[in-house]
Amino acid sequence: MRLYGISGIQQFIRNHIELAKRFERFVQASDRFEIPVKPALGLVCFRLKGSNELNKEFMKAINDSGKVHLLGTQLRDQYVLRMAVASEQAKESDIDVTWKVISSIAEAIMNKRNS
Repeated sequence: MRLYGISGIQQFIRNHIELAKRFERFVQASDRFEIPVKPALGLVCFRLKGSNELNKEFMKAINDSGKVHLLGTQLRDQYVLRMAVASEQAKESDIDVTWKVISSIAEAIMNKRNS
């Protein structure tokens, strides 16, 4: 609190919410994904349309890429991936790069499964 002050913390939170909304828009624009629960603050839970096993494989591939790190969780009966905006220095270009990595890995996995 001393480092940022109230207005600084408010701006930090607002920025993370806006960055999460940016990521949410990317997910919503793709017919491969779904958002099973409303995003909260800087957290967006999402998944590929498909089985829990598919989504576990997807998350492993993302993390194995070394470019993006996500965590997964069981939400009711669905396995979901969690994208959290957490870095103090996070900016729009970081969200754009993250989405490019995630969407390209999703495409590769779906192409592999369909061939």
